[in-house]
Amino acid sequence: MPLILATPTGDRRFTLPDASTLIVGREGTCDVSVADQGVSRRHAELRSDGHTLHVRDLGSRNGTWLNGQRIEHSHARVGDRVAFGPVEFTVAHVDVPRASATAPFALDGAATMVRERRMPDAADAVEAIAGRRLAQLVAITQRLGALDALDALLGRMLDDAFAAFAADRAAVLLADEDGELTVRVARGRDGSPIARPVSRSIAREVADKQVSWLLHDARQDARVDGQSVTTQIVRSALAAPLLGEDRRTLGVIYADNLRDVRAFSESDLDFLVAYAGVAAAAIERERNATRLREAARVRENFARYFTPQLAARIAGTTGAVALGGERRPVVVLFSDIRGFTAIAESLPPDAMAAQLNEYFEAMVTCVFRHEGALDKYIGDALMAYWGAPEAHADDAHRAVCAAADMQTALDALNMRWAAEGRPVLTAGIGVHRGDVFVGNIGASQRLEYTLIGDTVNVASRLCSFAEGGEILVSDAVRESLDAPWRCTPRPDVSPTRHHGAAIGVHAVHADALQRSPEGAQ
Repeated sequence: MPLILATPTGDRRFTLPDASTLIVGREGTCDVSVADQGVSRRHAELRSDGHTLHVRDLGSRNGTWLNGQRIEHSHARVGDRVAFGPVEFTVAHVDVPRASATAPFALDGAATMVRERRMPDAADAVEAIAGRRLAQLVAITQRLGALDALDALLGRMLDDAFAAFAADRAAVLLADEDGELTVRVARGRDGSPIARPVSRSIAREVADKQVSWLLHDARQDARVDGQSVTTQIVRSALAAPLLGEDRRTLGVIYADNLRDVRAFSESDLDFLVAYAGVAAAAIERERNATRLREAARVRENFARYFTPQLAARIAGTTGAVALGGERRPVVVLFSDIRGFTAIAESLPPDAMAAQLNEYFEAMVTCVFRHEGALDKYIGDALMAYWGAPEAHADDAHRAVCAAADMQTALDALNMRWAAEGRPVLTAGIGVHRGDVFVGNIGASQRLEYTLIGDTVNVASRLCSFAEGGEILVSDAVRESLDAPWRCTPRPDVSPTRHHGAAIGVHAVHADALQRSPEGAQ
């Protein structure tokens, strides 16, 4: 009476012919093929005499076990438990005709983890099959490497699955930040979309345990949610995890057949495992590229308002951006072109826009040169500030230096514009120091990092009082300067404020300043 190997639940059995030496392993050419990643390719050797099963481990990674004890070589009898890595069987008798050593071994029930496989007639047949699959994998790697959009990459993965396997349906699921799997692409062989392409139990097992699956007659497999699979009429299925460089599960690639209980082979599983590695690398590459592009856009946006060094630090800050801010001292600068409305009305719109852009380009360069931040443009005016999000002891000095540079830069522009027959411009600048609320203001859909408070209003009023080419500063700014700036009191200027003492105002004279050319407005 032959011996059999049966799973503890009895749903899978393998008949062992007497006097035959059988190799157990994950490799498709093994006599007893166990499609589990915990089983080595050639795991153990079996020989049965009808009463005793001789078991010898072949140097497997996860070991061969008899009744819970790891063995190198031992004898198992009816009722003993034999495990190859994580896959356990019970030795039993079966009252069936003895199978020949050359005939296909008969299986009862589903053959998901243990399945027989007829050996090829010649070794060159195996090499030919392996060669074709290797060439196919190389071509796939080249195609995936050429794609630079995630949606196109996922679509190509389904094309490859249909080309490689006898699949009726295929899908790719990707994990979100919380590890939850979501179907990103799914369709049938004919291109039709499918609503429920994957058994949730299969996807969870493959992703969580990071093992690939080959299912024959999935409806009978105890590891699968039977109701889900039966509802979808799944007969055979292949699935493999998509693993990143840090062994993090990026997702799952899945294919199934709705008609044939043995639609996929061990060779198909090996190919899918190799393909999943290539595809996961391509997905990770594209995601990294997307993050780099997004980071570049964020940094570019920050660079419009902050110095490049500060923009890089802000862009590299982790954590979600939230509404709110803080109260802190800053130095605020306003600059405004005098009489620009009349000048703009005398110019064609494109000429006016071009000249205004040249002006702002030069002014912002001066602000950034002295490590200030641009808050906003207001028509032909601009607002800049120092002290947020990073403060320096000499922020007032930096702001006044920037103001002096702005007037000097405008003088240089005016010389060129006058030579080109274009209008010349003059600007007044106001600078004030005080506490403001600084932070993210707006709605969750669109935030703006800005300043709010009476300090902003006072700086704006100082700017409105400044004549063309003049820089007006408050007492708070003048008292904070650490350089010998010559200042002239302007008692005639008294910017109103909502509260607090009156503000003293001074006009700053800097050696770097030059008067505007004749005819300046």
